[in-house]
Amino acid sequence: MLFCWEDGRPPHPDTITRRFKKLAAAAGLPEIDLHDVRHSYVTAGRDAKIDWKALSHRIGHSDVAITMKQYVQTDLEADRQVANTLAQLIIGGSLASLAIADQADATSEGAA
Repeated sequence: MLFCWEDGRPPHPDTITRRFKKLAAAAGLPEIDLHDVRHSYVTAGRDAKIDWKALSHRIGHSDVAITMKQYVQTDLEADRQVANTLAQLIIGGSLASLAIADQADATSEGAA
């Protein structure tokens, strides 16, 4: 139980949702569902390089694979970094050298 009244009884879920929406609106935040806070929490933890196992345990998943399956696929920035790094390696690496050599061969054949 995350929330309870002073006497230990759990509040109705709508009570927590209404309170969350009221606080978020007062803070000037965009309206999101309360469950989306969980996704924001995990995404922030992932971006901060928090250990996957610790993060998985923290949000109550029984297996780290469940957490990774759910949240790794949404890491667009990491995917962008991989694409950029590989593009730099390809363009600036051996493939670029082959392209330059091919251009030199074509130039020398045209001069002959």
